Amino acid sequence: MDHMGNKRKKGFRDDWQPPPKSAQQQSAEEELRQFRATWRQPPLPQRRLILAFSGMAVGTLVAFLIFLLPAQSLVQDLRSRGVTTVAEVTASPKNKYGEAGNVEVRFSGPEGKVETVLADWGGKRPEGLLSGAQVSVTYDPREPTRVLTTEWVEDPPAMTLPMLITLTLTPVFLLGAILLLIRRRKLLKAREHTATA
Repeated sequence: MDHMGNKRKKGFRDDWQPPPKSAQQQSAEEELRQFRATWRQPPLPQRRLILAFSGMAVGTLVAFLIFLLPAQSLVQDLRSRGVTTVAEVTASPKNKYGEAGNVEVRFSGPEGKVETVLADWGGKRPEGLLSGAQVSVTYDPREPTRVLTTEWVEDPPAMTLPMLITLTLTPVFLLGAILLLIRRRKLLKAREHTATA
């Protein structure tokens, strides 16, 4: 009897199945499973963040070109047709960073006295020009307000601080955008693989 009883108990355990789950319970368990899967995943880099980094890379590159190209064009024009003369420095203020600000000069142009501000080169103006000092300048006879110190016409700075900053930030922002884009694609692929598994 004991032997038969054990067989019956064993058979009962083998055939037993849990009662079917309600649709509500199945839905709740699926939501919990998805929540746990999402909670464990690292945050996905947003498209707007990638676009922001890309925009900053383009912006700093454009800023660099704005500093560089007009300055080179001015130097080339003054080298080809510029007139050299002596100018008097009438004002030599400092900007908010303690560097030379809008240096004002006065000189004799083709149609009389010209009072103007020295052009910048790459966002920078020459240092050490004191008010009342005499300085050699080269101006464009077609437009005398386009004027640089003769020293900078002959040998302009290779790089200025504004140019260096924009040139340094451009690859940093571009690399950031690329890395975020790669990370986003990897995470999306991993999530697609998890969802189909």
